[in-house]
Amino acid sequence: MIKGRDYENSMEFARQLGNYFQFITRSAADEVPLDKEVEHARIYARIQEMRFSRRLRVEFQELPKEYSNLIVPRLIIQPIIENAFEHGLDNKTSGGLIRVTFHPIEEGLKIVIEDNGEELSEQQLDKLKEILASHGNEIEYTGILNINQRIKLKFGDRSGLNLSRSELGGLKVEMYLLGEGIIYNV
Repeated sequence: MIKGRDYENSMEFARQLGNYFQFITRSAADEVPLDKEVEHARIYARIQEMRFSRRLRVEFQELPKEYSNLIVPRLIIQPIIENAFEHGLDNKTSGGLIRVTFHPIEEGLKIVIEDNGEELSEQQLDKLKEILASHGNEIEYTGILNINQRIKLKFGDRSGLNLSRSELGGLKVEMYLLGEGIIYNV
C-alpha cells in the first residue's frame, strides 16, 4: 500500500494492526466481555480484508446489545476466523466469504462462523468432529479443540462448538454459549 502511495489505506491498516496487537498484549486476563472479543475479531477480519481485498470479504452481523457484557474466554472467535482464512479460503482467488452471525436462543447465544471455501472434504470434516468429540490432542487442530474446551469449562458441557458443512459450501462452526443468567442488561 505504501509503495503504491495508498497512504489513507496504509494509515488505516497500521491503525488496525495497532488495535489488534493492543488486544493481544494489553491484558493477561483469560476472560473478556463478549463485545471486546467481537471487536478484536472484527479488527482481525478487517486487517485480512485489507490484505486480500480482491479475494475475499467478511460479513459481520451486529452483536445483540444484551450480550455485550457477557464474560467469555478470550480469543474464541478470532482464531476460528483465522482458520477459515488459512484452511477454507487459502486457494480462493476471488469471491471468498466468511460470515459471522449471532443468534439469541432460549438458553443463551449461538455464534455462527462459516465460510464458502471449497477445500473441506467430508473426511476432513468427520476428522474435525471426531477430534472435538474425543477431546483429541491433534497438533493441527489444537486451536479449535482448545476453544471448545475453554467454552465448556466456562459455560458447562452443553456449551461448546458444533461443526458441520456450511450452506455456503465450506465449514460452519456453531459456538454455543449456554447457561442460566447468561443475558446481561445493557
